[in-house]
Amino acid sequence: MKTTVVIPTKNEERTIEKIIGKCRKHANEILVVDGHSNDKTKSIAQELGARIVLDHGKGKGDGVRVGIQEAKGDIIVFIDADGSHDPDDIPT
Repeated sequence: MKTTVVIPTKNEERTIEKIIGKCRKHANEILVVDGHSNDKTKSIAQELGARIVLDHGKGKGDGVRVGIQEAKGDIIVFIDADGSHDPDDIPT
């Protein structure tokens, strides 16, 4: 089974590199769903190999919905980009 980690983001340039790095060992796919960031979140995530999709909705709920629609994995895990969840808690 393949696992996708979905990370909804908005202006998370300070934390996205660390979160993607910690999620990498738990996922076959890292999917960043960006909600109108006006900082470097998208470019940092893309440089780290994450797949980027844009959320044209209004809020985290729309980001979650887009993540479910776009994820390619059999298992989908959601992680907040601000570091409030520890990716090492994802079972492997």
